[in-house]
Amino acid sequence: MLNKITKTIAVMAVAMSAACSSIDCPLNNRTYMSMKLTGNEAVLEDTLTIAIQRSADNTEEDTVLINRQTGLDSLSVPMSYARTEDVYYLMLAEKGTGKKTIDTVWISKQNEQHFESIDCAPAVFHTIEGVRFTQHAIEDIKINNNKVTYNDPKAHLLIYIKNSDN
Repeated sequence: MLNKITKTIAVMAVAMSAACSSIDCPLNNRTYMSMKLTGNEAVLEDTLTIAIQRSADNTEEDTVLINRQTGLDSLSVPMSYARTEDVYYLMLAEKGTGKKTIDTVWISKQNEQHFESIDCAPAVFHTIEGVRFTQHAIEDIKINNNKVTYNDPKAHLLIYIKNSDN
C-alpha cells in the first residue's frame, strides 16, 4: 500500500512540474522610440533638451525627457500608451552663441495592446503612421522603422539637423 502511495505522489509531482512553465517576462516592457541623427550633423555639438506635452488640452506642464545633452548621435524617448498623437519639443542651444531654437514634432501612431503572458506586465506597441515637424533647426525627419516595440535594434526616425552655418 505504501509503495502505491509513493508511486502516486511521484507521478503527481512529475505531472505538476511538467505543467509549470518558465515565463521570461521582459525586464523593461516600456516602449521607446529611437531617433538617429543623420546627415551633416551626425553627432550633435549643440545642447539638446526634449520635452513632451503631458496633456492634450495643455492643462499640465510639459515634462523634460532629455535635459541639456551634448555629443548625441542617437536618443530614445518614451511614447504615450493611449494617445494617437504624441507631441515632442526639441530645443537646441547653439554651442558657441547659446542661441536657442525650438522645433515641435508631432508623431501620429496607432497603439496596439501586446499580451505576453498573464504573469507579465501589460505592454503597448505602436505603429508610426506619420510625422509632422517645424523646420527651425530640423531639416527633415524620415520614418526608418514604423513598428515600435520594446526590442527594436533599428532606429525608428532619422533626423536631419540643419548645419549651424545656415
